Amino acid sequence: MERGVNVNDWPANDRDANSEEVFAIDPPSTPSQDLGPCLYLGPAGQRCSRRAVKDGFCAIHQPGQSRVTVRQQDAKRSKIVAAILGILGVLWPLLADLVREITRWLHSH
Repeated sequence: MERGVNVNDWPANDRDANSEEVFAIDPPSTPSQDLGPCLYLGPAGQRCSRRAVKDGFCAIHQPGQSRVTVRQQDAKRSKIVAAILGILGVLWPLLADLVREITRWLHSH
């Protein structure tokens, strides 16, 4: 009996040098597993309510993906609006004086 040199080599009597046959090994069938809730923890420690699909995370919170959620977009938008309102609040006395001087200048001509 002749032995193959490689660990994954077929025995010599099962292998035919002239054959183009490809041996396909079916992957073991895995039953669908319930991976439980997503492992993602939000900024305040809240858990994601979606079911995990791969590696313990849901489709949105897969590691290595940079997705911006709707809440994050709303948070960025509200911060921008708050900053603009704050700047207008601080500059309002100067803007009011500027508008008053422009209207006085327009009416004088």
